[in-house]
Amino acid sequence: MTPQTFEFARSGCAVIGFALVVGLSLTACDHRAAPMARSVPVALASAPDPKALEAAIEVSLAHRHWTIKEHQPGRYLAEITEKSHSATVAVLYDATSARIDYVDSQGLLYEKGSDGEVIHRSYNTWVKNLANDIKINLSQGQLSAASAPK
Repeated sequence: MTPQTFEFARSGCAVIGFALVVGLSLTACDHRAAPMARSVPVALASAPDPKALEAAIEVSLAHRHWTIKEHQPGRYLAEITEKSHSATVAVLYDATSARIDYVDSQGLLYEKGSDGEVIHRSYNTWVKNLANDIKINLSQGQLSAASAPK
């Protein structure tokens, strides 16, 4: 191998290496996006008292730093802002069920494509934690009410 051939092979490897690093860094950005959970059910053990369910929703929203933007019977509209990201959800409920539905977001990599919707993975975590908190707060509220003296 001549010195020129060696130098050419070395520079060719450098170009390939650079292309690999750029390609990997571009795909690494996508690790933040995940398939979106558009509607997250809240597991309710039984038909809750409507006031207890509303209290559990409000306590859970406050605990997780969601701001209530609007409240109507059967529906809360809430927003969370973390750094430069925000998400808006509707917490929908009735006598037998509750769920958290996506409404809008800013800065969370939301995209609707042929394979479905994707969003920053933090969004899914936020709403799943909120749903779990509502379930826990509701069960604790019902236990407190059941054990209260009559």
